Amino acid sequence: MIKKANVIKIIVILFLSAVAFVFYQYNRTDPIISLGVSTDGRYVISAHASRDAHPFYPKGQLVLWDIEKKEKKILADNVNAYSANFIPDSHEFIWQDAQSVVHIQNVDGQELEKFNHFWVIGHLMSANKDFYLSANKYGHLYKGYNENMVPIYTDGGTGAPLTLSMGENYFLSVGNSGLPDNKPVAETDLTANPINPDDSKNGSYDGVTLWDRHTLKPVARLWGNVGKTTGLISPDGNWVVTGDENSGYYMWEIKNLNNRLKLAIPGSGIYVKEKHDYDSSKLLPIPPSIDDRGITAGGVAYAFLSEKDFIGLGKSENEDGNGYEFAALYTVGDPWIKAYVEIGNDPSISTNYYQRNLSVSSAPKAHILVTGQATGGGINVYKYHPDKMELEKIWVAD
Repeated sequence: MIKKANVIKIIVILFLSAVAFVFYQYNRTDPIISLGVSTDGRYVISAHASRDAHPFYPKGQLVLWDIEKKEKKILADNVNAYSANFIPDSHEFIWQDAQSVVHIQNVDGQELEKFNHFWVIGHLMSANKDFYLSANKYGHLYKGYNENMVPIYTDGGTGAPLTLSMGENYFLSVGNSGLPDNKPVAETDLTANPINPDDSKNGSYDGVTLWDRHTLKPVARLWGNVGKTTGLISPDGNWVVTGDENSGYYMWEIKNLNNRLKLAIPGSGIYVKEKHDYDSSKLLPIPPSIDDRGITAGGVAYAFLSEKDFIGLGKSENEDGNGYEFAALYTVGDPWIKAYVEIGNDPSISTNYYQRNLSVSSAPKAHILVTGQATGGGINVYKYHPDKMELEKIWVAD
């Protein structure tokens, strides 16, 4: 016979196992689709969804991460996975729930404002909250919300993946880019109306377009990228950097948009079309110790590690994220590689497919980089050391 004490022991073990399983299931999160980092590098807000989620309507958990305390808190379920983002210079963030309501909330749990809106595939809010930029599932752009909402671009739109970036005077929209045959480096004599109310859309400003934040008019279409493309405005507001799935990596000087620089590709250099060959005259050699560990230059996401230094993260070679362990480091205004920084494969980062272009973000002033993970629902946090041009992994959380 089984003794009563043993029966009680078995019951306790089963109960504790059940509690542990429920706790794990509640705290388990799907892979990150979008995330934002507070300007001071203290907090991360992330939105999650499974790999098989609807491409335009992915839904999952909303999670707040405290980097200093190394804590994780699930704030909500069934949220728009494209919608997690911090408001600059604050501990406030924006997100959208399953009923398409956008929330402005702080890290202490206080809701500051909420409003009904369309389902977004990307949105940004300025530090003083006077400029809210959002894109619908078609990639159409709007400023504001409710009765103050005005259209910016409705004549096309590429849908997800779409990247939005905003500076003091400009904002940037980046989506699928068409072939740049017979196109200038920067097309600035723009006559097409970006507001097209008809069913027939011309895609007049798809691809990479720089917009005036004050007039809401397009400033330039930037040509060179082909296919799925990502890009950012630099923190100093002086440069645009882009990369695409076909290894086209570029940088434009905003004050002189015809000054387009091709970024050097690790191991090859800068392709010179006239010579049908690469210029490797200033190419940083790859140390033999990392040569076979994979180096990426961009394509899925870009991140600024300081006001001027940045990296590009490309699509990993395998669905599980394994492939690239290093990223080429660049400085605005110079197309040549400055260093190779380690991102690692333990765990692999979240650039394993293009729809995760929003799963990487940074706090340049704080020198903090955060990525999602390829197969898990956690984050990788890195600290950039600009004096040594090195990237240090400081926290891996699941």
